[in-house]
Amino acid sequence: MPYASGETPEVGDHVKNKWEQPGTVIAVYAAQEGDEQVSIRWDDGGDDLPLASPAEFALLSRSSVVNEVPDPATILNRSTESEEPPLPEAEFIAPADRAIQYGVVPPATAKTMPGLKLLAAILDGTLPAPPIQQALSFRLVQVEPGYAAFVATPKFDYYTSLGSVHGGFAATLLDLCMSSAVHSTLQAGYSYATLEIKINYVRAITADTGEVRAEGRVVHSGEQIATAGGRLLDSAGVLYAHGTTTCLILSP
Repeated sequence: MPYASGETPEVGDHVKNKWEQPGTVIAVYAAQEGDEQVSIRWDDGGDDLPLASPAEFALLSRSSVVNEVPDPATILNRSTESEEPPLPEAEFIAPADRAIQYGVVPPATAKTMPGLKLLAAILDGTLPAPPIQQALSFRLVQVEPGYAAFVATPKFDYYTSLGSVHGGFAATLLDLCMSSAVHSTLQAGYSYATLEIKINYVRAITADTGEVRAEGRVVHSGEQIATAGGRLLDSAGVLYAHGTTTCLILSP
């Protein structure tokens, strides 16, 4: 698949997305001819974008040399740990045996708390988890600045007539982890609204898949717009889906 500007993607290309965010193509994947996907390293130093359609980018310039090109498997199977571990007090992990209370945090309370503090309070049970987590048996298990992770176990109840779990299960998990990653970067009084999500399904999920983990990481956080990427993996690290989101930052 070519860029929006018509060219075939190549490693080393300098490109920009529709939000004018520039980056460099560090890998090109092609399951078959004409169905390429690219990995992007952002110029501003944000986390690499593991997979994206070239059609989302326009070519700025072309170079035959790229420094420090990683192995494609490294990009798709990065550790669940951050490349630069945060300070211990900035990372929150939920105990597996904690009973979860569900409800909606009063807006007046939410507005007084930075996003990271609010999510940490949901994680440790000080504040209730949103009801959507109960409906689909999702659980927030880790949050740190610019990162959030949820786990869930797919059920037969989520099957469609095709004999596998509905794609909305993966889409909702990825939407939650990516938007929560954005939320974790916001100061008290700020909120966000999702402008767009894009989900790529890699393989079918069934009731036999077992627990899956959705990890969201902020790619770019600006004053008005934030973007994030997410991956959905099983306990063996096998990729089932990945996605991106764009959020509008709402000031007080």
